[in-house]
Amino acid sequence: MSDPGTISDADASAAITDTILNYAQHVDAGESEKWAQLFCRDATFDEGRPVQGRAQIEALLPKLLKLFSATSHHISNIRINRTADDQASATSYVYAWHRKHDGTDFEFWGRYVDQFAFEDEAWRFSSRKVEQFGARGLNIKVDQVPRRKFETE
Repeated sequence: MSDPGTISDADASAAITDTILNYAQHVDAGESEKWAQLFCRDATFDEGRPVQGRAQIEALLPKLLKLFSATSHHISNIRINRTADDQASATSYVYAWHRKHDGTDFEFWGRYVDQFAFEDEAWRFSSRKVEQFGARGLNIKVDQVPRRKFETE
């Protein structure tokens, strides 16, 4: 059994980055089981409506993907903070293109706010929250990223 305390911060960050990138790859491939395995057994996934537990998370992906004939998720600006030997937090940005069945596009700009735990020999999401900067082509109910406030002159 691997002790997360023996994993360097650099190796933990690399493994967590792989988890974040694998998320996008599995979504775009429609691989519900592989996607769900990226989450802890009792994880929470919140894309506007929180879902608890790996089985419920796995059941969610086909429901989301049935709206589209194709998707392409692009991840950037990954920031990881290891908070304990077996825990970390992270944020990353996402641009996601979706082709609807009628041939029109839905685009989403947002960020993921993640918590990770080392469970069953892997870094997995213990929680993932999706926040929206903007969207075009579909009215969705996802929490908005807090907006900056500017003073007007």
